[in-house]
Amino acid sequence: MQSSTPTLARRYIFKLLANIATVPVYLVMEAILPRALGPQMYGNYSFATNLFQQLTGFLDMGTSTCFYNALSRRQNETGLVGFYARVTVLVFGIILLAALFLQAPMLGDLLMPDVPLWLAPLAALWAFLTWWGRVLRSMNDAVGATVASEMVRTVVSLFMVALLGLMFWQDWLNVHTLFAQQYLMLGLMALGYWLVTRRHWRSREVALTFSLPDGQGKAYRREFFNYSHPLFVQALLSFLLLTAERWLLQWFDGSVQQGFFALSQKVSMACFLFVSAMTPLIMRELSIAWGHNDREAMGRLLTRFAPLLYVVAAYFSCFTLVEGSALVDFFGGAEFAAATLPVQIMALYPLHQAYGQLAGSVFHATGRTRVLRNMAALECVYGFTTAWFLLAPPEYMGLNLGAVGLAIKTVAVQIITVNVYLWLASRFLPLSFWRNFAHQIWSLAVLLALAWLCREGTMMAGLGDLNTFSRFLISGVLYSVGVGMLCLALPAVLGLSRQDVRELVARFKKSRQKAA
Repeated sequence: MQSSTPTLARRYIFKLLANIATVPVYLVMEAILPRALGPQMYGNYSFATNLFQQLTGFLDMGTSTCFYNALSRRQNETGLVGFYARVTVLVFGIILLAALFLQAPMLGDLLMPDVPLWLAPLAALWAFLTWWGRVLRSMNDAVGATVASEMVRTVVSLFMVALLGLMFWQDWLNVHTLFAQQYLMLGLMALGYWLVTRRHWRSREVALTFSLPDGQGKAYRREFFNYSHPLFVQALLSFLLLTAERWLLQWFDGSVQQGFFALSQKVSMACFLFVSAMTPLIMRELSIAWGHNDREAMGRLLTRFAPLLYVVAAYFSCFTLVEGSALVDFFGGAEFAAATLPVQIMALYPLHQAYGQLAGSVFHATGRTRVLRNMAALECVYGFTTAWFLLAPPEYMGLNLGAVGLAIKTVAVQIITVNVYLWLASRFLPLSFWRNFAHQIWSLAVLLALAWLCREGTMMAGLGDLNTFSRFLISGVLYSVGVGMLCLALPAVLGLSRQDVRELVARFKKSRQKAA
């Protein structure tokens, strides 16, 4: 009997299409918000939302990943949903309490220097809704309802980007109306995800209940505690490090530099959208493979998909780095010209973010959370030291590089950390670390060279200067064609052998014959 759960490829395609549909949301927001809010308020908005986003990450402490892995293995066990609903209420209460504490000037002015304190509760609610929607979406991935879930995200995203554009053209857009638009978008998505989950379980005649039988709650608490308590230290250290580095930037350089770094972060997030579609699905497959004690399958998944996702990210990142000046001019305008270098540096962030999520998912799926804790402690030491050296003024033994310094720290530290994760994973899985490491270097060099040649070629051909939009588009088309031809001629760029390509072509032809 054929499974009713869509295949990994089909679920990835729907996730990818949904991510493509959300690209306009990011592009429109990053073309509108910097211009509408200006560098200072944009920096304040970014700092406040980042503070509470890091707080929700700390309060999560890996419990959402535990929930995802457990539900992937026991898809009809709705008691897990009832239990995690209680965790959600607890997280919401703590976040609101933290926002209220920050209204005290002594505490608020220390933790949010030169940022209006009334932003704290608005940012707190935004951070909770963002986290909650992510949990509900991952729940649909866990039970195999990815297709319907991503359709919900696509429809809501397209509707909300139209609303954002209308608000901008009608001159209604400010930080207050922006939060209202975000609440509406996140709320509609969360509702849609939940309705998809309910319909999925009803179709399987699975009863959904929030009440837990006697002893069941205790069993769940033990399961989640055993999985997550090693992550407490990791979550705490990550929260302190990521919050502290943004606080250092705010304290030493102010909201304008914060706005420059925020723009660079958003551009890097847009590059990562195409890769993020696949990582939760691979994590699900890794979790299932580990449940079957199939290390060979886990190794095959990483060997096949890690280099592929790296190159997909590199395709966008290399073009963004080379065309950074044009992108900043399009999105931020003249006020954000100084954000060009941070944007170019942060363009490299999605590359190892893809590897990091896959390598980290190995330790989550296998329950080796102590490794994650120990790595977080180590990263806290060299990460904060690097941040202080790059951000602090000369009198405090620093270089005072502002947004540029934080971008350098973010990318450099991630490269080191991710490759350590990859090496550790290769110690117990059939995975070649050095092959992957070499692929990171040479594939990046090839794509960077190709992007640079396209930019220089279009300028030498007289199609416009560096920031001309028509030249930028032509350069992008030439670059895309060049990358496509390169991948066909040299499949190793994608981490594939020619035999792999022949097998994929054969499968594609076979699927077309079946469809016919």
